[in-house]
Amino acid sequence: MIRTQIRTEKVYKEIEEAGCATSSALMERLRISHNELLYILRRLRQEGRAEAVSLGRIFLWCASRAAAEEVLARLEEALKRALRGRRFATPQKVLDLITKDPEARRLFTRHMPLRPNPATIQIIDALMMRAFGEPMKTSRGHVYLIQYLQR
Repeated sequence: MIRTQIRTEKVYKEIEEAGCATSSALMERLRISHNELLYILRRLRQEGRAEAVSLGRIFLWCASRAAAEEVLARLEEALKRALRGRRFATPQKVLDLITKDPEARRLFTRHMPLRPNPATIQIIDALMMRAFGEPMKTSRGHVYLIQYLQR
């Protein structure tokens, strides 16, 4: 019981410091198993101390709705900065651009691990949909038109 309370406070403190984080980022930082983390996150949500914000099929766990909006706005801005001068982009290409840009990489890794896995691609895809609207769907996946950033 005491161990769970201590871990609950550690998870809450980590979420509060980052503003928002994915469960995989929290698992890595705190070295907690997936099941234990989900129990703690559900408990925090029931207590009203954390909120789950959906980005596609992935959740960002945030301290509050205001923190979620602030984090999403910063991530969206970094994404747009990384795409400056491009006309089209896929979520995979954006992930490559983010990992090469030190400032964007630092911002994104604060909230999620930056690995080329389906969860990370899903989050970037959801952010791109927020920033640029519906993508063109091709056989290779989603392609976003970002031409208007040229102005």
